[in-house]
Amino acid sequence: MMIKINPNVCAFHVSTFALQVKRTAYRKSMMKYFLIIVCMLFPFFNAYAGDSIVIYRMGGKDQAVWGLLKKSFDSKGYNVSIYEKADNIDRHLETINRINKTNASLVLAMDLQTSEKTDVLIAFADAKKGTGRFLTIEEVTGQHTDNSMILAEEVATSFGRRAKGLSLFPLLGIDMPGIFIKIECTNEQANEMLNKLHEGIQKFMKRGQ
Repeated sequence: MMIKINPNVCAFHVSTFALQVKRTAYRKSMMKYFLIIVCMLFPFFNAYAGDSIVIYRMGGKDQAVWGLLKKSFDSKGYNVSIYEKADNIDRHLETINRINKTNASLVLAMDLQTSEKTDVLIAFADAKKGTGRFLTIEEVTGQHTDNSMILAEEVATSFGRRAKGLSLFPLLGIDMPGIFIKIECTNEQANEMLNKLHEGIQKFMKRGQ
């Protein structure tokens, strides 16, 4: 029994197979270029995305400016947690323990106020470093003095100021880099001030990349 092969059917199947091969090759090619683009852009996406920041609110009751700060940091991709200052050492230690359990990259002890005048103070805790196996509460903070100083200098430079090393109660016991920031500005200057703060933080963050 002879089997006849229709050349038109055969040509159709060959053509269909060739088209499928081309489509597969095209998909692989596009996926390859997509992955290359993602790899190229990843450093830009990762510049600050996913970084957690703790804000230890020290002063200023203007909810509008604090809301603006939260919105500004959220828009930059930060995960922001805000803790209220404690009025005694016991409550302070409780708050610090909660902060130290987070995966935050740094702490900003902030006094943010709207005012008719403009004033900025940037400081880091001038705490001593511990050398023993067990650290005092001050020495816990001292373990991060170098990085805190760098952070303070980067932020201060953005404001055209110089960072100061001070004995800072708000940062006592903090087990991560942290600085104290006092900003007084008008409502019109708030966005500008927050952009300068973000600029300094970014310079610090990029040092570790």
